[in-house]
Amino acid sequence: MRRVASKRKVSIDQSLFERIRLGDQDAFRELYELTHTPLYAFLLSYTLNREDAQDLLQDTYIQVLKNSHLYQEQGNPMAWMMKIAKNLFLSNCRKNQKENLNYDDVENELGFDDMTNVDNRMALEKMFELLSKEDRDLIIMHDVSGLKHREISELTGMPLGTVLARYNRAIRKLQKGFGERRLI
Repeated sequence: MRRVASKRKVSIDQSLFERIRLGDQDAFRELYELTHTPLYAFLLSYTLNREDAQDLLQDTYIQVLKNSHLYQEQGNPMAWMMKIAKNLFLSNCRKNQKENLNYDDVENELGFDDMTNVDNRMALEKMFELLSKEDRDLIIMHDVSGLKHREISELTGMPLGTVLARYNRAIRKLQKGFGERRLI
């Protein structure tokens, strides 16, 4: 049985932030239900560790709750939340003086430790070998979290053309790599 990630655009009613600011717990719960999966995937792409991603996810929602009054309605709510998450990650890295992330056992941290199919494990390992961390992040932000390329550009600070070129190059690299793997 093959697991296929569904590409789902997260649609957030921007009035949720005003309701959250006014103390509406149902609005906060609704926001969490809509966003926790793609936000967790986004953080996991940075931390490569379940526990760290979960901690940062919790911290992100605390910051969203505290700063809901700062959300600008003309922006994208998901991009705003991802920017908070990314800033928390960077702050945590500076605090812990982590200069290099450890990619050992990444497949276990990403939830693939229960994969029994050897082919699937090999395909996952090949993917990590083929792509740089930045390229993996672009694919996760676009294909898992559902962000548009323009939003990724704003979030990462990369020019839109660079985001598009890197994303397309990464997809071609994966297609070529997996195509070669099937021929072996």
